[in-house]
Amino acid sequence: MKEQCVSIFVDESGNLSSMKDSSRFFLLCMLFHDQSESIEPLVKKFDSDLDRIGFTNLCFHAGPIIRHEDGYEYMNWELRYRIFSMMMAFARKASFRYRCICIDKKFVASEEQFITLIKTGITETVETVVLPRWHNLVKVYYDCGQAPVTNALQESMLSSLGDRCSFVPGVKPIKYKLFQVADLICTTTLIEKRLASGQHLTKSEDKFFGGPRLFKRNILKYIKRKEI
Repeated sequence: MKEQCVSIFVDESGNLSSMKDSSRFFLLCMLFHDQSESIEPLVKKFDSDLDRIGFTNLCFHAGPIIRHEDGYEYMNWELRYRIFSMMMAFARKASFRYRCICIDKKFVASEEQFITLIKTGITETVETVVLPRWHNLVKVYYDCGQAPVTNALQESMLSSLGDRCSFVPGVKPIKYKLFQVADLICTTTLIEKRLASGQHLTKSEDKFFGGPRLFKRNILKYIKRKEI
């Protein structure tokens, strides 16, 4: 029997270590990819499409693309939306599923409770998504952006999976298209949560997507198809 292995790409939106962070929601995206299902042809096409419009080794980052900043400030809307659409096409075709853990800071009393909720969410995700589907190796890809997230991931996943689980060292988002997809999911899910709570699109989001109706129709519904 061929050994099964699942890659889990982890990205977050919001600051776990500070309850005073301006964002009301904290999101942790866990993207699951069965390594027996190759995405190499899609990766090559994505890179080829980027090359054709003059970009090589571009690391997709949804927030700055939408906000017109951090390397994307010199690109017009048409070019930024084209890159965004290319990543959406890649995400629609690639074989993966995801789950987001969402914490509303409005209902959290302390940082300790916050971290406990993250650990509980990770454990529940492992038990309901990973364990029923994959029975051998689990490789976790996280760029160690926030120490509390790293600690929560390691404690929760190693407790549930033991030596079946390993953490890939030195993860760089630019090396992994699925890590960049996790970033896309974090950004779009955060917008979804804000809209559901009665908030509005920011000015940059409204300009980029053309309003909440078009965001839901053209972007969110395709992302949600991969949710598990």
